[in-house]
Amino acid sequence: MRNRYLLFCVLWLSGLGAVSAQNYPSLERFGRNRIQYQTFDWKIIRTSNFEIYYYQDGTQIANLTAQYAESEFDRITELLGYTPYNRIKIFLFNSPQELAQSNIGLNGQGGLSSRERDLSKSRVELAFTGDQVSFRREVIRNISMLFVYDMLYGGSLKDALQSSLLLTLPDWFMPGIAAYIADGNSVELDDYMRDVALTRPVRKPSLLSGADAERVGHSIWNYIVQKYGRDNVSNILNLTRIIRNEQSSISSTLGIPYSRFLREWREYYAGMAGSVAQAYRNSTDNFQIKVGSAESRSSLVSLKLSPDNQFIAYTVLRDGKFTVEVVNTTNSKRTSVLTGGYRLDGQANLTTTPLVAWQRENNLLVLTEEKGRTNLYQFANFEKRPKQEFKRPVVGLSEVVWMDASDDGGSLIMSADRNGQNDLFLYSINRGSYQQLTNDLYDDLYPQFIGRTARQVVFSSNRRYDTLGVDKGSYRSIRDQFSLFTKEGGARDFSLVRLTDSLTNAYQPIPAGESTVYFLSDMGGIRNLYRLETESRSVRQLTAFAQGIRMYDLNTANGGFVYSSLKNGDEYIGFRSQLDLTQSVQAPPTQRTVSIRRANPLSSVPINSGQTMPVTTAPPDSARADSTRAVADTSITNRTVAANGGQTALEPGEVDTDNYQFDPEVVKAAEYRQRRSTAGIPALVSSAPPRNRRRENITIRGPFDYRGLFSVNDATSNWLIDPIRGFGFAQDVLLTDLLENHVLRAGGFINTTLNNSNLFAEYNYLKHRVDFGLRADRQTLRIPDDGGLNQRYRYNRFALSASYPLSVNSRFTVSPFYAITRLVDLTSFAVPDLVSDYAGLRTEFVFDNTNINGMNMMVGTRLKLRFDEFAGLRSSSEGFRRLSLDLRHYQRLHRDLVLALRFSVSQSGGPSPKQSTLGGMENWIGANTKDPIANNPLRVPNTVPNEIPYDYRDVFFLDFAAPLRGFRQGKLTGNSHMLFNAELRLPLVRYLYRGNITSNFLRNLQLVAFTDIGTAWTGPDPFSQNNLNTEIVGGGNIPFRAVVTNFKNPFLIGYGAGVRTMLFGFFVKFDYGWGLEDKVVGKPISYLTLGYDF
Repeated sequence: MRNRYLLFCVLWLSGLGAVSAQNYPSLERFGRNRIQYQTFDWKIIRTSNFEIYYYQDGTQIANLTAQYAESEFDRITELLGYTPYNRIKIFLFNSPQELAQSNIGLNGQGGLSSRERDLSKSRVELAFTGDQVSFRREVIRNISMLFVYDMLYGGSLKDALQSSLLLTLPDWFMPGIAAYIADGNSVELDDYMRDVALTRPVRKPSLLSGADAERVGHSIWNYIVQKYGRDNVSNILNLTRIIRNEQSSISSTLGIPYSRFLREWREYYAGMAGSVAQAYRNSTDNFQIKVGSAESRSSLVSLKLSPDNQFIAYTVLRDGKFTVEVVNTTNSKRTSVLTGGYRLDGQANLTTTPLVAWQRENNLLVLTEEKGRTNLYQFANFEKRPKQEFKRPVVGLSEVVWMDASDDGGSLIMSADRNGQNDLFLYSINRGSYQQLTNDLYDDLYPQFIGRTARQVVFSSNRRYDTLGVDKGSYRSIRDQFSLFTKEGGARDFSLVRLTDSLTNAYQPIPAGESTVYFLSDMGGIRNLYRLETESRSVRQLTAFAQGIRMYDLNTANGGFVYSSLKNGDEYIGFRSQLDLTQSVQAPPTQRTVSIRRANPLSSVPINSGQTMPVTTAPPDSARADSTRAVADTSITNRTVAANGGQTALEPGEVDTDNYQFDPEVVKAAEYRQRRSTAGIPALVSSAPPRNRRRENITIRGPFDYRGLFSVNDATSNWLIDPIRGFGFAQDVLLTDLLENHVLRAGGFINTTLNNSNLFAEYNYLKHRVDFGLRADRQTLRIPDDGGLNQRYRYNRFALSASYPLSVNSRFTVSPFYAITRLVDLTSFAVPDLVSDYAGLRTEFVFDNTNINGMNMMVGTRLKLRFDEFAGLRSSSEGFRRLSLDLRHYQRLHRDLVLALRFSVSQSGGPSPKQSTLGGMENWIGANTKDPIANNPLRVPNTVPNEIPYDYRDVFFLDFAAPLRGFRQGKLTGNSHMLFNAELRLPLVRYLYRGNITSNFLRNLQLVAFTDIGTAWTGPDPFSQNNLNTEIVGGGNIPFRAVVTNFKNPFLIGYGAGVRTMLFGFFVKFDYGWGLEDKVVGKPISYLTLGYDF
């Protein structure tokens, strides 16, 4: 019998926590919003393993997504050693701005993040990035991430929730393998790890989070493949799924201690970085500006230098909010020109705007995406105070990724997306119209005008042929190699001129007249600046920076040079007033490049070493062929091979990298890695592992109309302690359609006596800008036959609502409603029911910009301001109103140490004002001691007064303010209350130990120091004559009656300490507090509660 009792207690405690975390009476629903500027008509296409959901103007990119996903399916599953059981759902959006309008993940409950819920439901949200190459990588990255999550955590939401309690992986593990599958041994990875090795060595990868964790994880998996072979990837993943520890899995699979594995991983990248540091050099800049970092989730979007070198214009994107700034190169003074956007709070953010371009006389053009529209601004007068000249809409283009202004200022050349493909567009600023110059699937990026007219442009493209219209492109022909082309004339001129070969990546061309083009290339392993003479077809390297140039601008007339690169983990802008454009530098290839050429003999050709080198071409094979040698899709990033024997004659001073001598130990280590690798080094320098397993015959079925069928999104069964109804059972069900535009919630509560219950049903329609809702509530309260009372109370409420999101963080809601209360006297049916009904209006403003950093760990601010007006329909004397404010702020003090503050105030007025009660904590286990005072509304029925009250219907309108620790529930009561709470939250183990913590108990263990200050009163203010500081002496049998004001301090103060942690899978709080009342400290009271926050 005793064992059964203990078992029941354990189940009771664990079940209680599930609902207490979500259904506290004062735990207001804050939350964020999504803003819809457009209406989407969704369609579906299906393949063997995927379902693609898309809408208007997305047919082409939807078919390409299906082909990309299916063609990579076998390669990904072979590498992982796992095939998912469910068909993957991909929700495709035409642009990142339209993805930000999605409601998917907004209505999540439970203990998983929005991304984890998407992964557990086998669904992926993708936005077309503006070009095919980066979009294909995003498709592969997201699919790989989902496969790994499904492999390790299970294929359902239930499995994911259960596995998350048993398996805790560091942030580098899953995102890292997904990044490796998508990008392979890329130039960007090599650049990042060089910065890590030289400036900020990582001792423990488990301490990292966010983008840094993903990149370091990418490097770890790349190192495993390079040294130990691709087969060990699936071995490590499968062993991690079994033993639930990534360190033991790596150690057991590779046969070395984990500490040694990390040491050798660091040495691997440090060795490559050391050789680069000796051979390359840093830029000598006039000044540098820090503009972005992974920690602040900020990145540089566009960078331009004014024609006279006087100003630098750049745009920075920080979690969805952008800033356009201009820097005076003379005094380094910054001026903010334009700000906009809104916080995305973790949503995917791959937008390519705002873009900037300079015109003559230092006029600045800014292209932005705002509220679903593309706008073009012009600013002038930067010498004094920037002035906006005009703002014009740009219609018809979905995603502009690059632009340049002509010298006359009347035209723009744009690289933009239209109907799912990237093309070139000539845009007339004055007429507001554009002309499409290219029309195929290939990416045409970084266009720049040549000369003073707008008739000739140079751009970078991954197309094979130099004749437009010959090849429209397909998913099979999209390559990662970009060459330089020029185009002259309008849309009817189909001829192009190829400037560089198709085996050398060339980006961001800037012409200097018609005979010279400057561009970026990674032919030596690091992206640096090169100069191309178009007549002689010779290339000269101008810079040899140890860190690759990400973005740059160059004034070819005066040598002004501005660029961005990685430094100490942050992105910096560097400015040099005059770059020597005639110099020629020598720089050997990186060790990574040499290793790839050893594995791919076709790529073993000389590289520019500082002297000129001709760019080889070959005669056309036929009338329809490219004018240069037609190169198969070998996915090799290198210079083309000459036709005469595969070798190019070396000019004086050039270096033959086939015979370039490296450290013998380094070469020996590289050869050892090649012997150990089971599948060789990836063919793509900047892409993924070998793609020799591709599905060629892909069947696409559809399109089909989308039908918004409801499915269960979440369901919780819980226990709850109501301060009046007592202990009971609660059930909550959440149903949504796949897009989560239609949300249905229903649930109820019933206590153990089966006499008291709550029922509710709520529907929300979130498809458009204004969110509409409908809700019905029913509550019952039964007072048993005790002391002459046998009553049943009922409360019903029906409400409509309309919410207008002001931003993703704020909204304004108006909700008309009808409410009715009824008292039924069960002792005598002759007594008529007491009925009160109300027509009312609720208005509220909600703001929430908090970010969740862990269990009960938030940073940011939440606010809810609400006004309720209840108008009595049967009698105006029954009406009342209530104004309330709930403000919470969570401030990070140091690392995970957080100071949580809360201020709440409420005041009720009108003919029949309702009460607020203060004291104790909510969902308090063992809260069987309420203050036995006559006006305690929590004591139902209240036998303390001489006369038992007959009507308790006001309990349905009671405002239960908590916590006020150190006191019992119902300590103070009044028509108004004010409460301030402060908690210093220290996650002890996480704060002291920065490694990966597998124990839920230790990982979520928090020590808390708190103080609570509150009061409740009836009257104009807490110090007025009211029930707290006013006593009535005499009356009754005493012939004299007096009113005495005792000047008692109306504020109660509680203070103490507590501990929080996960127990039995639920968040448990224990607090021990003292109460200070009128300078007297009372006996301490202990509180055992369940639930988050206050």
